[in-house]
Amino acid sequence: MSDIDLVLAGGKVMSPGGLIDASIGVQNGQIAFVSTHQWTPPAREVIELEGRVVVPGFIDTHVHFRDPGLTYKEDFTSGTRAAVAGGITTVVDMPNNKPAINTSEAFRAKRDDVGTKSLVDFALYAGATKLDQIPLMLRDGAIGVKIFMVADPKSGYPHDPELFTGDDGMLYDTLKLSKAEGTFCAVHPTNQEIFAHESKKRWAAGTTTPDDFLPAYFGENFVSDHTAIATLIEMVRACQARVHILHLRSGAGILQLHRAQQDGLPLTIEVNPKYVLHTADDMKRLGPLCTPYGLPDEERFKILRDIERGWVDILGSDHAPHTREELLPGWQDAWKIPFGNPQLDHFVSGLLTYVAEGVLSLPTLVRTLSENPAKLIGLYPRKGVIQAGSDADFAVLDLNAKGVFSDEGVQTKVGWSPFTGRAFTGKPVMTISRGKVVMRDGVVTGEPGWGRFVDGHALRN
Repeated sequence: MSDIDLVLAGGKVMSPGGLIDASIGVQNGQIAFVSTHQWTPPAREVIELEGRVVVPGFIDTHVHFRDPGLTYKEDFTSGTRAAVAGGITTVVDMPNNKPAINTSEAFRAKRDDVGTKSLVDFALYAGATKLDQIPLMLRDGAIGVKIFMVADPKSGYPHDPELFTGDDGMLYDTLKLSKAEGTFCAVHPTNQEIFAHESKKRWAAGTTTPDDFLPAYFGENFVSDHTAIATLIEMVRACQARVHILHLRSGAGILQLHRAQQDGLPLTIEVNPKYVLHTADDMKRLGPLCTPYGLPDEERFKILRDIERGWVDILGSDHAPHTREELLPGWQDAWKIPFGNPQLDHFVSGLLTYVAEGVLSLPTLVRTLSENPAKLIGLYPRKGVIQAGSDADFAVLDLNAKGVFSDEGVQTKVGWSPFTGRAFTGKPVMTISRGKVVMRDGVVTGEPGWGRFVDGHALRN
């Protein structure tokens, strides 16, 4: 073997069979070998890992980079800088931009523009609502179709009314069309009628704080989520479309979908880590900077249990940055502001802290952050696994690193983190994308334009 570009030596490697002591060779952006004998042939570069853990690069299937149209809060360069800071080597961006990405023209313009900005490989969702445009966007390379069953009843953003699929007939037609096109739908499930009805009650009463927003949005005992999920389950049962359900935030909702999976329905389940990382106390302290994520401990522990026992397929960050100035008026009226917060810089370390505490296992994180995301978007085993022939995408972890999260040094353009002040154990110390080191010891070294577009059309054909 000649022309080895890079060897990672002296580390522990998360292989398909588990954690092993091994060296990894990289050639032309792919894994050339994984050697349990710690073989280190001559190479252009050898990196000694000193016992650190190498896992497949994380794949975040749920980011909002605000590009195009709202780049004062994030663009593809700043967003992918934050991604590599967190060990992420592939991202999938959502279509709620300005303009909304629900036409072929808008999709192609976004694809071509952000391709010059990304530090890592990236895929893009097509927005629903224009049925005649969905096949065109899929041919342009969209990885799948994003459906919003929610629209913000007052602010209008980030759940843009232009992307709202609120009619059940339209929803069902979109699922059937996606099946016919050989792709999947990622769906944000909400019973909009309950959300709007409960919101109007609170507006009339003048009770509009973040604490008032949560029961209106989720519904009593999560009834808004659960009725929307039930609708999707029965539609999938009827048409057998492949559907990825987003934003699971209750044990009962996960159980609904798990039972449907046991019935053989082609459904997958995603949880946003913020729902298990942010506590009810965080919600009280941060208010609109944390809305709507502060679940009671009992609910968080149910979800963590379900993640660990394999009932949750994917963890997607829902990185949704807004400026502090936009969010702080939400203390008075949580309906007037956009909601969401930045996640990419710190959420992986938050999850690694659960690994250190024995709440989650490292294989579970690799399954939900690497392997299953790659399978969802059709990239496995090209990505999501460490084996010969796969892309040389790695996150190198120091599981013993300790510290306190801070806004200082965050890569997201909004410049703040909802985790600031919180202690952590474990962090990514190196990120490697297709054999190139793009982050080392917290310093981002990657360059815009390195990332390649993941062409969904090519994967399907």
